[in-house]
Amino acid sequence: MRPTNVQMRTSDQTVTSVADRRYRDTDFLRTHYVEQRESASEIAAECGVASSTVSRWLGRHGITDGPTYERATCDNCDEPFRYAPSLREGVYCSNACANDQRKRQVTVDCVGCGETFERRASLDTEYCSIACWGEDTGANHGDFYTGIWHEQRWRAMRRDDNRCTVCGITNQEHEQRFGQELDVHHKVPVRLSANWDLPLEDAHTLRNLTTVCRTHHPDAPGETVTE
Repeated sequence: MRPTNVQMRTSDQTVTSVADRRYRDTDFLRTHYVEQRESASEIAAECGVASSTVSRWLGRHGITDGPTYERATCDNCDEPFRYAPSLREGVYCSNACANDQRKRQVTVDCVGCGETFERRASLDTEYCSIACWGEDTGANHGDFYTGIWHEQRWRAMRRDDNRCTVCGITNQEHEQRFGQELDVHHKVPVRLSANWDLPLEDAHTLRNLTTVCRTHHPDAPGETVTE
């Protein structure tokens, strides 16, 4: 009796093994994946294997019209393509097209002088130039930079070794490139101190100041200084 039981178990295992390999069959996959619109995970559960195994065999047979993939048209090159919604959005057919689109130039109006200028679509720059940005923001907030501001600005630059704390450009290099000294930025905007009726001296404390170039000033436009 014992050998018979072993044989029966062996026979059962053989049957199970054969049944589990249905995911390798083209007709089986096409019926379930394409016609019945079952996902790779559902087919895998039915066969008792991992979904990645089913996906691999779908790829081997070139079956890509099931529910795992959808069709779209690339926003950059207008070519049709398939994509898996669980992995990415159906906007661009490739990373190359996505990067190319981000480099696209758009025309906008400068909020400072009103002149139109071009910039990359991926940027949010509102000013046509650093000079225009400086003139506009300086005119709006000039009253805040009084009293001990100039002394604190000098102390902050000396503490930061006269370098941008982000990219390391020196004050001398900055003057040669932009025609003016490095900026000293308020981590908590100085205008908020005025709104909260706090002394401006509190806004100009060294712990609230950091030296930055015009590129890395959070409110400034410009190209990366290291390019």
